[in-house]
Amino acid sequence: MCGISKVFIQIAVIVFFSVFLASCILPAAEPNATVFTPAITSEGIQLTPSISTQASPHVQQKDAQCMGSGWVERYQIDSVLMNGELYFSVYFPPCYSENKSGGYPVLYALHGQNFNDGMWADLGAAETADALILNEGTEPFLIVMPYEEFFYRKAEGNAFPQAIKEEIIPWVEGSLNVCAEKVCRAIGGISRGASWAIRIGLMDRELFSAVGIHSLPTFYKDINGLTEGLDDIPYGEEPRIYLDTGRFDAKVKIAYRFENMLNEKGIPHEWHLNEGRHNEVYWKEQMNDYLRWYAAGWEHVN
Repeated sequence: MCGISKVFIQIAVIVFFSVFLASCILPAAEPNATVFTPAITSEGIQLTPSISTQASPHVQQKDAQCMGSGWVERYQIDSVLMNGELYFSVYFPPCYSENKSGGYPVLYALHGQNFNDGMWADLGAAETADALILNEGTEPFLIVMPYEEFFYRKAEGNAFPQAIKEEIIPWVEGSLNVCAEKVCRAIGGISRGASWAIRIGLMDRELFSAVGIHSLPTFYKDINGLTEGLDDIPYGEEPRIYLDTGRFDAKVKIAYRFENMLNEKGIPHEWHLNEGRHNEVYWKEQMNDYLRWYAAGWEHVN
């Protein structure tokens, strides 16, 4: 029995020192690992922004505590113009504050046909905005995404653009901490939304300082009637304009034609002909460029 005890004690000592040595050589936890912080919308939808906690020194000086992600909420208001309910989603930037001096700039982002107000978020707009704000020091901004419920209706006589101007924008500027000046507002749209962006942002110019036109199809016969509207833009008062499409987009000729019209009228703009088609893959690939362009107009707002 004594011999057995000695053997047992020796084995126990060997096991103890093996465990001790192993713990000493295990690698330490990665101190700068990427953290994924979900943002919860009012409908319980979760976004997972891929935001690194390694912000640039500039961002840390700007707000050392602002390292969370933004979030999206959905709102519903009664609409006289639409004769019913009007829905829209809002992206709030990281560390949104009701007390921020001067308020936040706003992008009004319009969806395409057969989509809804979740389109831009589904294409990565929230994650992309988070990354620009947290990692690159971009001025924080909101994205308001109206829902055109009756997207199959003709443009003529459609109250949707008026509802944006007369109901959604006043609600946003009366309820949220946003900058209510033209320089702080941009409008952009994808596909059908791009057609609306032209009508609202270019043909009716009192509200927006920037207009994004992504994968433009234009409404029926609209392309023939845009010349007069462009002629009405006073020299030196043109909004910033961003126009893009994919080389294999079925409507690429329309975008080309509109770009030529801008050139003929001497209206400054950015033109981007990219690889891609008229689909979500293309728009998702361009989202970073889209939001960078909108945000560039707000660098000196506050």
